Amino acid sequence: MEKYYRHFRNRKLYRFVTLATIEATGEEAVVYQAMYGDRRYWIRPKTNFYEEVFYDGKMVQRFQPVPEKEAEKEIETPIVNKMLDVTKLSDTTDGGIRSTSFATCGITCSTKINIETEGDVIRRVEIVKGCDGNTKGLARLCEGRKISDVIGLLEGIDCKGRGTSCPDQLARALKAL
Repeated sequence: MEKYYRHFRNRKLYRFVTLATIEATGEEAVVYQAMYGDRRYWIRPKTNFYEEVFYDGKMVQRFQPVPEKEAEKEIETPIVNKMLDVTKLSDTTDGGIRSTSFATCGITCSTKINIETEGDVIRRVEIVKGCDGNTKGLARLCEGRKISDVIGLLEGIDCKGRGTSCPDQLARALKAL
């Protein structure tokens, strides 16, 4: 199997990720990722992925293999990572407790993150907006843990192909301390 394929109709580039099994039918499926836009993941039956279709007066492969070197030249660069960073709004220390507030990047449900730390330990986290239960649960799970441990657990979590998430925004805020 090749690593990259081009769709016959939209001419867009996709990366083969893995083979999977559709639970309901037991049928093999291909998991693949768009190499443009939000880099969404897709899945379709393996037989459908590799079949030939009638298009523009002739039979063509639905997904046509593209040599890796050729594909890598046209892969769109994802959203610049810097655009996903948090912005420090305030940073004060009182009695050994550091209180820092961050604005999130603007593409997550949460809008602001408030963090209290004592040394390298998180005392309190407040995530403003977002899913109330999830953000409260996430905050509670962070309290009493080392900053580096929480960063390691949350960094890079993606939500709906955005390149970040509320947990990732918290990890970015902790890294910015």
